[in-house]
Amino acid sequence: MPSFEQLLNISLGPLETAVTDWTQMITRLEQLRTEAGAMKTRADGAVWRGENASVTQPFIAKTAKEFGDAVTEAESVRDLLKDAGEKIKAAKADLKAVYEAPPAGITIYPNGVLSHRVHPDRRSKDSTEPVATQADFDALRQRLEGILNRAAEADELCSWGLRSLVKDHPNDFGSTDYNSIQDAKNARQAEKDVQDRKDADEAAKLFSRVDYLDDKERARLIELTERGKNSPAFSAELLTHLDFQGRKDQDALLLLAANLEGGGRDGQISGSETRLLNALSGNLATATAPGSPLGPVMGPVVGSHTPWTDRLLELARKGNDLPGQVPGSLPGGQQGYSALTKMIGAGDAKYDGGFLTSVGNSIRDWETHTKHPYEGMDKNWVGSQEDPVGGLMKAFSRNPEASTAYFDPAKSDNLDYFLKDRDWPGASVESKMPDDLVKTSARSQFGAALEAASTGREPNSPLHGVPARHDGAESAIFDRTIEYYGEQTKGVQSNMPAPLRHSMGNMIGDYASDVHQILGKNLEAPTEFSHLLLSLTREDLTRVIRATSDDPQAFATIRNAELEVINQKMHDFPAEAFRHGDDKSELRSWVRESSSVLGYLDGVRGDVIYDLGQAEKDVNAWNRMTAYHGIGALFTNMPMVGDMIQRGVDIGTTMHMNELNAAVDEATRKNMADHFSSGTRDMDTILESAAKQRGLTPAEMDRSIGEFEGQLQPLAEQWYASGIKGANGYMGERY
Repeated sequence: MPSFEQLLNISLGPLETAVTDWTQMITRLEQLRTEAGAMKTRADGAVWRGENASVTQPFIAKTAKEFGDAVTEAESVRDLLKDAGEKIKAAKADLKAVYEAPPAGITIYPNGVLSHRVHPDRRSKDSTEPVATQADFDALRQRLEGILNRAAEADELCSWGLRSLVKDHPNDFGSTDYNSIQDAKNARQAEKDVQDRKDADEAAKLFSRVDYLDDKERARLIELTERGKNSPAFSAELLTHLDFQGRKDQDALLLLAANLEGGGRDGQISGSETRLLNALSGNLATATAPGSPLGPVMGPVVGSHTPWTDRLLELARKGNDLPGQVPGSLPGGQQGYSALTKMIGAGDAKYDGGFLTSVGNSIRDWETHTKHPYEGMDKNWVGSQEDPVGGLMKAFSRNPEASTAYFDPAKSDNLDYFLKDRDWPGASVESKMPDDLVKTSARSQFGAALEAASTGREPNSPLHGVPARHDGAESAIFDRTIEYYGEQTKGVQSNMPAPLRHSMGNMIGDYASDVHQILGKNLEAPTEFSHLLLSLTREDLTRVIRATSDDPQAFATIRNAELEVINQKMHDFPAEAFRHGDDKSELRSWVRESSSVLGYLDGVRGDVIYDLGQAEKDVNAWNRMTAYHGIGALFTNMPMVGDMIQRGVDIGTTMHMNELNAAVDEATRKNMADHFSSGTRDMDTILESAAKQRGLTPAEMDRSIGEFEGQLQPLAEQWYASGIKGANGYMGERY
């Protein structure tokens, strides 16, 4: 790919000259072709015998054809050069336009390096220079990369096309006709497809005896499947030519998936089997995508399916026609669906939403029309691991758009089914399972899919920056989930399934700005950020945060996100607001609202400490600390999300808690009161940091009748205590 400087300064004069030269060459060759054609016409009309008939006449015909091919080849060369030149010229013009007029607040240097026009740390107090956000920089980088990629593709395809014209014609001219770069691209893809189908046939043969491959053959199979997993031609050819245990096509695919998932002949899953299953998952995702050979012709359409996928789902549900003791037998129902969905969930393949929806609809229909779908595994932890919904939800979590569409309450009742109606296998033992089983359970994967659906991002990715805005469908999913568990946890915090707590913490953290308004204000209208429904109440939200906070990492995610919301806006107020104010002061309102939020959160965490079985003396110590300072907050070593670091702000909150981490064990948690800092000190630290950045001196901040000492700090303490009281009331606590 050309560098920024190369494309910006490229000279297209030589290329334009070459196009002109080839155009002139075509004119001369056309004259020769005309003369050669006339010669062939006379030769065809002559009655020749002997060598004239057997040698001269064919030679004339061949020569005439060569002149015709020469014209075709020259035109192809000219058209490739011309089209590539035009595309590179257009890319250069676009790059120059962006370079000369970058987005507000950003400077682009001649080598392509981006920077703030005026760095936030060096802005004067009265500066009106726009400040570019991280999102602005990311969008600009993406735009520039797109321009460079366009130029690179034109150059690459032109080179490939020129080489292909002469590749098979060392001593003559070819008849390949390229009118544009797109023709070369199509030809290259067609050539690749031919090779991919050959590779797929080889892979299918190797898969047929996968349990008996030697190391070299197994390595070759891994190479083929991993290299071809993004090729529709390879993937479709492989899946439709599988032959395993005497079964073919979809039947063979499910049997093969079950074999790889089970560890093959020895029952021990090896690294190579994991890689093969991951690649096979990628093949299935690619082959069933819209426009691919086994996918819908028109798409993507949610719920769309094809005869091939219909047959796949039918086999997963009903199994094949072989008795259980016969090799190649495929049981349907739980085992059939598990083979399918474990494969779907394997690796990092991103499946089409229509395909995933079809799988989900099929499983749900089978569950609701089967008397005991998971009999024998529904009361123990095995059920939480073998539940076929797990792999499906894992795949949904990798496609947030598809997950949002699937759970959107306006489109279906899928969310209500999985939240309220479904009898989750292993649900009765979820709270007693080891952490590793909790994290790999089907309900945990459901939580990941919910996180993707309600936030629009993949789980384990950074939370959206502050303020995050979510569309109507995402907000409706979040609202419905909070409302349901808010009711379920009324007085019984354990009614929040343990596997959901981590994802719930991430969901609530992603809605930090909305949560701030709900906990900090007595709202009469939807929040201004994500247009949440009015049914999302402070009571429901508080109880859900309480239930979620049994996971320390989830609580830390929520509280750290709220600290960022508070801190970010606090640093937007002018210096005068910290020196003078009245009852209409926006800064005072923000301090009240923010302190209330911290009070709610720390009241929740206090209840967690209490319910963990603290000794009476620890509870008393906790209450004494609350009376003087307020309840503190767990602060893990998790990094802040958003652009807090970029803003150059160090709020310095609860630094002595950094040694605690999300993996803290129960024994440590039983003594966590000793590790909590003051919530009011958090507000003090944020206030002091903002005030000092605005030029206030310690003397100004300490004036008893001043705005800072006389109004802002007392408001923080008052509303912090109010938040604690409100949280205790909603949780039914009176300690």
